[in-house]
Amino acid sequence: MDDTIDRIKSELEEAKQSLQQTVTEVNRKVERNVETVANFRPGHLVQSHPLVSVCVAGALGFIWGNRNTGPGAVLVMGGLLSMVLSEVWNDGFTDHDTASR
Repeated sequence: MDDTIDRIKSELEEAKQSLQQTVTEVNRKVERNVETVANFRPGHLVQSHPLVSVCVAGALGFIWGNRNTGPGAVLVMGGLLSMVLSEVWNDGFTDHDTASR
């Protein structure tokens, strides 16, 4: 009888440790995903990459305002946008701290 109780206590302790590890992993993944989503908010992108934001806005305005836009301009804009997103995703551009100015 004592042997069974000790075995059950041991299994219960192992289950508690496993649950704690799982909760820790889930919390770490949630925090990482929240940070990733926060980095792609438009306000954050504009604030952390002001020069790139101005260039993209200018290119968008030019293409949108030009009535004779052909498929080449759309492809160029798509390439520019994908390059910017790729660089931001990989932290390729230097972060500019605009809040300290």
